[in-house]
Parts: sequence; C-alpha cells; structure tokens
Amino acid sequence: MLLVAGCARSRFDREWVADDLAARVPGAVVGAPEPGRDETLPAVVSLANGLDESEAVSIALWNSPAFQADLAQLDIARADLADAGALPNPMLTMLFPLGPHQLSGYLLLPLAALAQRPARVRAAQRDVERVANSLVQTGLDLIRDVRLAHADAAAAAEQARARVELVGLWHESEKLAQARVDAGDTSRLERDAIQAEALLAADLAARAEQDAALARLRLRQLLGVTSATLPDDTPVVAGAETIPTDPDVLVREALAARPDLRAAELAVEAAGKRLGLARARIFQGLLRVDGQLDAQGFHPSLGFHQIELPIFNWNQGARGRAKAELQQALWRYAQLRQQIVTEVATAELQARQAHESLTRWDEQLQTLQRTVAAATSSFRAGSDSYVVVLDATRRLQDARLREIDLRAQLRRALAQLDRSVGRRVTPHSPAPDRAPETADVATRR
Repeated sequence: MLLVAGCARSRFDREWVADDLAARVPGAVVGAPEPGRDETLPAVVSLANGLDESEAVSIALWNSPAFQADLAQLDIARADLADAGALPNPMLTMLFPLGPHQLSGYLLLPLAALAQRPARVRAAQRDVERVANSLVQTGLDLIRDVRLAHADAAAAAEQARARVELVGLWHESEKLAQARVDAGDTSRLERDAIQAEALLAADLAARAEQDAALARLRLRQLLGVTSATLPDDTPVVAGAETIPTDPDVLVREALAARPDLRAAELAVEAAGKRLGLARARIFQGLLRVDGQLDAQGFHPSLGFHQIELPIFNWNQGARGRAKAELQQALWRYAQLRQQIVTEVATAELQARQAHESLTRWDEQLQTLQRTVAAATSSFRAGSDSYVVVLDATRRLQDARLREIDLRAQLRRALAQLDRSVGRRVTPHSPAPDRAPETADVATRR
C-alpha cells in the first residue's frame, strides 16, 4: 500500500512553468519571492542604459504579486493530486479474550477505493498538467501586458520630449513676431495668434508630462516594483521591431504551441477519466480479513464484509454530471481553436497595417526634413524670412509626434501577435545608446 500511495507524483511544478516560459520567451526568468519582502531586480537587468522591453518582462516575472498568486494554483492542484492518491485508512476491530471469548479481530479494507485509485490519480495528474499549462499562458498574458504598458510608457516619454521641443519653437516664433510688430512689419493680430498657439503648446506639453507619469505608474504596477526599485528618472527605451511575413505559418505554430490549447486538451482527458471513475463507483465493497487466536493456534479467514447491490442507485447523477463536463470540455476546446485562429489573424493584420503606415509616414518625414533644409538654406541666402523656417520645423515636429504614435501601435500589435502565437516570434533588438531627444528622425528607425 505504501508503494502504491507513493506513485501519485507529477513533474509539472513551478520549475517546469519557469523553464517552459524561458523556452517560449528567451531571457524570461521567473522569481520566487516571499510574500511581504522588498522587491528586487533579477541579475539580468541593468538600469544603467534605461529600461528596455526585455528587462521590463524579466522584472515582472520576477516580482509581480499577481503572477505569484496565480502560481499558487499549481500548489493547490498538486495537493489535490496527493489527496487523490491517498487511500482511506483500514478499520481494525479487536475483541480481547474476556471470559470464554478467544482473542479475535478483523480488518476492513476499502476494496472499491483501492480499485478506483489509479483512475483518480490519472485524472488528478491531468489536472496538474492542465493548471501548469494554464499558468504558462498566464505568464504569456503578463508578458503581453508588460510589453503593452512599456510601449505606452516609452511613447508617452518620447511625446513629452517632442512637446517640450515644440514649445521652444513656438516661443521662438513669438519672439520673432514681437520683433516684427515692433518694427512695423506685421500686425498685432498675427502676434496674438502665435501667442495663443504657444500657450496651447505649453498646455499640451504639461499634459504630455502627466500622461508620461501615469504611463510609468501603470508600468510600475505591472512590474510589481516601487519607485525605490525603479526610479522616476529611469528612461524607458524602445527597441527596433520587425514583423513575420507568413500568417499561415503563424496559425499552425499557434495551434501547436499555445499552452491554453494544451490545457483545454488536458481538460478533455481529465473529464474522460472522471466519467470512467463515475461509472466505476456503481459498485462499493469492503474486504474483511479475520483472525482468531485460540489454544489450537491462529485461524485467519478472508471474505467480503459488505458489498453494495446497485439495484436502485446506479450513480446516475454523478455519471450524468461527468458526461456533461466532458461535453463542455470538448466544446470549449473547439471554441478555443477558433479563437486562436482569429486572434493570430487579427494580430498579424494589425501588425502589418501598423508597419505599412509607419513605412509610409517615414517617407513623409523625409519629405518634411528636406523642406526644413530648403527653408533654412533660403533663410541663410536672404530669400525667405525665418517664419518659413519655423513653420516648416513645427510641421516636422508634429510629424514626429505621429511617428511616435505609429511606432507604439506597431509595438502593441507585435506584443499581441507574440501572445496569440504562444511564443516570441518577432525579433527584438535593444535601443541604441543615445539621447532620444537629440536624435535625428532618420536615425530613429
């Protein structure tokens, strides 16, 4: 009995979840913090050059309280497995020799529990494996959410810097307009219009700073860290992204790699095991081992103590419930397959559209850059006033804001695509070491 009870084991534990996540997302490291302790940074993270996307993912998997709470489900499932493998204790009855009665006793063994134990263990093992695969999917969802929040924080920071530059350009325009008003070259109406634009730009810059702070707070919450671990002055940097080109291959990979689809398959198997177990519970019996000690020696005997006759109750309710759960698991599996195909197709289309829009906008940026260069040359040659240069530069800054938004859309779409496939399929490279606010638009790509 001890040997049989010791077979209720499963290799699907926290370490397996961590290894599977690392295989799907290179560099992913799952931590095991103690509740209530201060958060720390994993060894692979260095904030010297800012916080890039892969480092944000590592910090979240290392510290996220929500993910650690979800991982506790695996310990609960393993406890249920141990409970399924446990056997009811045998009942020993002893009659001591008092008066004419001889020493005797009998041992009652739960025969039905012994026979049904393998089915219970197999169903519980499927449940443990299902929970482990579900937790891998939970980790992929967390990675997706962190990448989305990181893209929002990086875009908000870049937009705030661009807004500040735009405020400076409007102030220069305002000074130039005032000088022209003093010289009698233009009317006060033109100067008032420029002042209004400068005030609007200053308000938008202040709002952009607040949006950047809010985006950083949302990112910090997902990472499970405080400002002491991730200071406010830590730059959030974005890397270069590329997109895959074959949606059919992505769909096939998703159907083969998605852990939640594997979990749905295991749910079907576990429901089938429980249906067989419900059918086996029609018969219940206790095995009795008797023994009596008298002057002639010890006399053992073996036989059934009691056996249930399934005349009225054939365990109809449990069998019907188990059959309904099996049907439910089958339909959920079919629904998830359809959902995966739709998710991959949608994410791939969104990523491709964002990439094409960004490519087209880059051409517009190059045109605006040439316009600024031409206006600057004309101003230096004395052909045009500096107002033309400022106007062209302002339009270039507005185009930069649009480029930042398109790049963030692409990163969000790629994060959704990786999550839809079930592994990292889009190559990622860290951002170069440079000051983003002084970078040229052409070098941003």
